[in-house]
Parts: sequence; C-alpha cells; structure tokens
Amino acid sequence: MWTKKWKVPKVPFLGSVVSPHVFCLLEEGVTYARVRSDPSPGFDEARHFRYPSGSLGKGASDVVLLTREAIAEAVKAARALSGGRLTSATVLYPDVWARILAIEIESMPADDAAGAEMLRWKLKKLLPQLTGDIALAYEPMASLSEENRVLVATTPREAIDAIERSFEELGVRVGYLAPSSLALFEGLAPTLAAAASGDYALLYRSSGALSFLIGRGDAPIFFRQRPHEEDEDHDREARLSLSYYAERLKGPGLTAVFVHDERSEGGLDRVSAFPVTPVRLTGRIFSADAGFDEKLAARPELLSGFAAVYGRR
Repeated sequence: MWTKKWKVPKVPFLGSVVSPHVFCLLEEGVTYARVRSDPSPGFDEARHFRYPSGSLGKGASDVVLLTREAIAEAVKAARALSGGRLTSATVLYPDVWARILAIEIESMPADDAAGAEMLRWKLKKLLPQLTGDIALAYEPMASLSEENRVLVATTPREAIDAIERSFEELGVRVGYLAPSSLALFEGLAPTLAAAASGDYALLYRSSGALSFLIGRGDAPIFFRQRPHEEDEDHDREARLSLSYYAERLKGPGLTAVFVHDERSEGGLDRVSAFPVTPVRLTGRIFSADAGFDEKLAARPELLSGFAAVYGRR
C-alpha cells in the first residue's frame, strides 16, 4: 500500500510505526482513541476534545496550522489513560487539508526524484492555484487500459511541519500521518476485498469532502474526490464515476459497495445509482466488540483511525 511504497520527501503518509494511539484531527477539535486489534477489535479508549479558542494558526493561503496548544489537552489525557506510555502516535487529518486526485501520465519514471518532480510539474498545470512548498506522495494505480494513472496526495509543507512540531513539542513522535480517506482505504481494503467477489466501491463523506474509490483486491483502480456540498446530488456523482469506470477503465462491474458517512444527516446508503445495494460499514465486518458501533455512531471519524491500526495487524 502507499504508506510503504509512495515516494515521500519527508514524513507524510509514513507507515513505519503505526501506533495504537490515534489522534483524528478535525476542523473543530481532535478525537483520541486507543485502538485494540486483538483478540476482539475495538477501542480501549475514545475521547473528543475541542480546540481551545484561537489555538489554530493560519499559514499562507489560509492553510490551517496545528499548534501545541490545540492538542495539549488531548495529549495530556491520552498519556494519563495509557499510564504514561504514550511516545508515538498515528495521526490523521481532514481530507480538506490536502488535495487528493488521480492523474494520467505518459510513463512512470524509474527514478524517485524524477518521478516526484514530474508530478509536481503536472500538478502545477492541473492546479495552478497550488502554490508554495508542498509535501507530495504518490502511488501508481493498477493499469487497466493504455492509460498510466497515479494516485497523488499533496499537502502544504507548512501544515505537515506544524502537525509534526506540535506533537514533538509534547513529547510524542508522529509515526504515521495521512489524510483520513487514504488511511480508511488502506486499512480496510483487504477486508473489503474479502467481503466482495470482485471490484468494490467505497463511498466516504467527511465534514468537507466526498470521496469515491473503487478497489480491486487491496489496490485502488479509481479515485474521485470533491468538496462536499449541502445540496449535492449523490446519485449523479455515482453515475459519473461509474460511467468512467465502465467506459474508460473497462471495469466489469461492482460486486459490492460500502459507505461510511461522517455527516449527521446520513443518506449515502440510499444512493440508488449503484448496481448493488450499498452496505454501511459497521463493526460486524471486522467481528468487532459489542461497543464498536456505539462509539462509531458518536464519533464517526474513529473508523479511519481504527482502519489505520487494523490494517497493520
């Protein structure tokens, strides 16, 4: 998966140390959880903390910058709950803090540095509003046609540096860092693939973004993300994505569709454009403990945090 294979110039999406201590950064606060994978998957602890007023910084182009003050209460509580054994953390941040997209390229260069530079050039042409120093990670997608496609995630460097620095100042090393949608897919892909008998879709809505991903086995073959809009026509979005999948990627059809909705109004499991009935992700698919779904209902962002740890069992 991409946390192992993506060419990373610094820490983003690093997967060498996935700690069970998970911090899910949100736009209004941070949710801490201690994830348990065995013998019964679930959460040993789960707490939410609102950022103190004025504790988030702003960088160039209004980039959100995390500060020590914003997460100090959460880290203090996590350390107490763990008996002082909090030294590293898995950290996820909102998709709206990053840009994630699939792009076409003529060929994949063998050299990592050349590949990163080529993608930076491509991104600047596709996204002229993307300015300043960026942290870049990428993963070649499965080749289903003559097109070479790469899944790319880019985040302002100053935002990444601020996250690392904030935790480090509190004595915690960030061992895994990723946007929530990528952590969700990476961690759950093997389980979703096992539950499906062929290509499957994952439709995920967070507070600021809607992500549509199609997987084959544990690899992504299609990815589309757009900002969430209150009056968005989800059936139309699904039809557009499925049309590309069928016509451009020659996809044979979906055998399963999974949805996870962090919005309180819900509704993604009622999208009718899919060829099969969407299934809401619950603890049953992981054989999770009895309290899993209750915690998830209260803090739906926990699923991405759980996935990051569960996928590294």
